[in-house]
Amino acid sequence: LHLSHFTSPFPSALCDAANHLSQICTKRGKLGACLKTEERTSANDNDKADKYFRDPADFRKRKDAEKTTLAEEAEGNQLIMKLRQQSEDNKEKNDLNVQIRTMQNDASASFGPFDRSVLILNADGKAFTLLENPQAMRLKEQGFIKGKTFVTQPTQEQIDAALSPPQPEGGGGIFGGILGIFGGSE
Repeated sequence: LHLSHFTSPFPSALCDAANHLSQICTKRGKLGACLKTEERTSANDNDKADKYFRDPADFRKRKDAEKTTLAEEAEGNQLIMKLRQQSEDNKEKNDLNVQIRTMQNDASASFGPFDRSVLILNADGKAFTLLENPQAMRLKEQGFIKGKTFVTQPTQEQIDAALSPPQPEGGGGIFGGILGIFGGSE
């Protein structure tokens, strides 16, 4: 076996692909098979890609030119300079607002409507406190919470006190009710 007799399928496949790109079908059969091919020329080429697809480099160059023109026009404009300065000044505040809204929106994925816990935004507007639902309702009744935000930040003792329900007179429960009816609260 000599190397001269060895043929690889790859070169012929590449030649067929290159030949296919240089050939164009000029006549097709009833089922769409190509019956007659010719060499591809600009006169018989019916490829519409150039008509419908534009070079993205032209679009990008035009957009870049518009940006530089707008930037040059905006350099001397006092209003635009003032607005840019305001944007820089408010960047920290805006980033904080985005972070808070993101946390509030993500909380619904972690704490559903039937969950035992609720996330409350602290009065400083930067952090959250995780409270049990009954605890949050008691703090809301006391005026500490409006919506899902602390109006005034309660102390840790007040938060802990709201965790357990207040005991009614007479010890609560059935015995407290019976003692309350019969005047046994003395």
